[in-house]
Amino acid sequence: MKTVLVIAVLVTSLATGGNAFAVSHGGRKVENIQPIQPSELIVVLSESADMKNLEILLQKLNDPDPFVRVEAVQALGEIQKEPALASVCDCLADENIYVRAYAAEALGKIGQVDISLTLSRLLPALDDPSPYVRAMMVAALGELQDERAAASIRQLLHDEEESVRRMAAWALRNIENSQ
Repeated sequence: MKTVLVIAVLVTSLATGGNAFAVSHGGRKVENIQPIQPSELIVVLSESADMKNLEILLQKLNDPDPFVRVEAVQALGEIQKEPALASVCDCLADENIYVRAYAAEALGKIGQVDISLTLSRLLPALDDPSPYVRAMMVAALGELQDERAAASIRQLLHDEEESVRRMAAWALRNIENSQ
């Protein structure tokens, strides 16, 4: 019963345009630019993903609030269904770096649903201007452990940002160890 109530609160909040996890002070939302950990509510929602919840999450990917989009993409990352995969791939082109980064993370979790689609979207996006996003994309490719990504990842061993280079080294080891 408690789980059903938690899901109902989150879905209602997201369905009405609210950000269930935003902090508000004086009527203004305070945006935290730190990476967002998946909340227990997101995990619960994704575990009970029926078509209605899936549709609500897919709609929230177009919300004007980037933190609502991040929450939706995180929840979709837990749902291993093809409609979620295609929509998460579309988020790789979002204007917000956190949406793009968490879309990459989600693809590392669900990309196996259609690995060819996932690679066709992740690999061209590796030239993202944000080193944080590039690192998250490389991490997703490392999680997917597909040899077809190795050549693109090797190029990032020479990235200007150390965090991207380190992630590329980790991803290549992860891919090589899976073979």
